[in-house]
Amino acid sequence: VQNDLAKFNVNISESLPLIGGFLAQVDEAGRKKLMDAGYLVFVDEEKSWLPVNPWERKDKSPSGLPGIGAFGGQEKPKEKIKPEDLKLKERAKLMEARFQTPLTQKYTGKGVTIAVIDTGIYPHPDFKDRIVAFVDFVNGRSVPYDDHGHGTHVAGDAAGSGKMSGGLYKAPAPEANIAALKVLSDKGGGKTSDIIKAITWCIENKDKYNIKVINMSLGHPAQPNFMQDPTNLAVMMAYKSGLTVVAAAGNEGPEPLTIGAPADTPFAISVGAADDLNTVEKSDDKMTDFSSRGPTFAGFVKPDIVAPGEAIIAPIAPCSNSEMTAIKINKIKETMLWLSKMPDEALLRVPADTLKLIGLSDETIQRWYESPENARKEIKRIFDVGQSMPIEMEAYQGMPGTSMASPIVSGVVAQLFCANPDLNPDQVAQILKMTADKLPDGSSVFAQGHGMVDPHEALQLALDVKDGKVTLPPPTIERVKLPPELEKLLPPSMGLPG
Repeated sequence: VQNDLAKFNVNISESLPLIGGFLAQVDEAGRKKLMDAGYLVFVDEEKSWLPVNPWERKDKSPSGLPGIGAFGGQEKPKEKIKPEDLKLKERAKLMEARFQTPLTQKYTGKGVTIAVIDTGIYPHPDFKDRIVAFVDFVNGRSVPYDDHGHGTHVAGDAAGSGKMSGGLYKAPAPEANIAALKVLSDKGGGKTSDIIKAITWCIENKDKYNIKVINMSLGHPAQPNFMQDPTNLAVMMAYKSGLTVVAAAGNEGPEPLTIGAPADTPFAISVGAADDLNTVEKSDDKMTDFSSRGPTFAGFVKPDIVAPGEAIIAPIAPCSNSEMTAIKINKIKETMLWLSKMPDEALLRVPADTLKLIGLSDETIQRWYESPENARKEIKRIFDVGQSMPIEMEAYQGMPGTSMASPIVSGVVAQLFCANPDLNPDQVAQILKMTADKLPDGSSVFAQGHGMVDPHEALQLALDVKDGKVTLPPPTIERVKLPPELEKLLPPSMGLPG
């Protein structure tokens, strides 16, 4: 291949053997020649890999496209907001652990390592003694750090012990080890090549550290052909090596066809975000609006499952961008509470410069001035965002997103390997899907997949498989023929594999 590339005057700087690729300097003319010759050429530039923050999204409404109901439930359009809905209510505080049973307390992930490919990790007391490896692909440092904060939160979602909270904010695998691979900067940007290198590192070191699961709470817009995405190819190789890859579905919902990569590949367990309303009861669980919806461009039924992803409390990385954002949004929340007490006519006279100083976007300000009802709607929306990002005990912070739901599932996967070390990635995926609980809100299979993760039932099935009491059926890839309404939304020239 290198000899062939030499004919195109390609200056190779580094090899990416995991995907049979290379890093090289190529001009636009050379890129076109390579593409014409059958090569896949991607620009390895720094770009944002973190899912869109729910508080930065535009106000979206479900598309309501017909035909989705045939695959497991119709997405319901938002109801018109009533005046009483605009009253500001405090979100209930989590007072009891969600998934605590004698079985889940027995299998804590001890001895299993979760690889967290993210923004790094701060050595928080909840897991600092269990960071078995740290590799910095961004700045080359050797001491664990996290200048963004996202990776620290993700690690805590999966394997935090809750030490600083007296056990209140304990993750599913509180005794699992963590290998932190920093591939994203303080702004959340990163290169595809670094993510591929991190996955390569996991494969090469999986036996040394007993890495069983890779968590990827990151992604980018999916390619029309999922097998032409370099990250997806790397994930496929991790899967073939025996590693279970868990990926965040993305925060681009509620429209269909919004699952990002690598969550769009059948070689990863993709996780959407549900809202458990901070209660232990299952009867009030519901989908979040922001969680990305399937199907994928290839017609795969995604996400596979969902997990709690609204106002998730986990360890904070001091002085990180995430902490600064949380402080800012909580101050804005207090301001919204004050503004909500103003009469209608006064709301419409609040100067635009004042709203900008608060931190509101031009688009939000424009909606604000349309009517008092719109202004109060924006006040409530921003207040609710603040409610999902509290700072607790100066040691934890709340975050919403599929980025938080994904590591919760990764923690459950570590529990499964703790109970049954002989499981393979296909069996793990089957166990999670077979034991998930359907949400009571009637959400489409393209929103909730197989339903809310159930750690207790998953552990019980894993043990039954180990004892020979249950034989899992052969794995299948769930793929559907898209209804015409969704076919119209597909990019042209799909060129999908069979």
